[in-house]
Amino acid sequence: MENKSNPVDFTPPSSIAAIWSMMLPGLGQLLKGRVMAGIIWAIMCACGYFTFFWPGLIIHLLCILDAGFVQGNNSMLQLDTWPKRIGFAALIICLLAYTIIRNDLLG
Repeated sequence: MENKSNPVDFTPPSSIAAIWSMMLPGLGQLLKGRVMAGIIWAIMCACGYFTFFWPGLIIHLLCILDAGFVQGNNSMLQLDTWPKRIGFAALIICLLAYTIIRNDLLG
């Protein structure tokens, strides 16, 4: 018998998505079909690495975990509503601003 499944319906294994996210933040989410999540993770990781190494590394690790463990359109952080998403983005922006200000004052 021949396999007649549709190749477009292919869902990659979570381990492959996590590996792709290790190489470039957000790529694992894009591979799973979560385009907006991939773009947001890529921007947040870039901002984190731009400010300082450690915030970028922590955000990158969260991105890898999100790509590896999330099934479907849900997020590991349970950001399923817009107020939660906006609150999380505000928290990340405040942490990045704190890091920039702290480095400018101490450096």
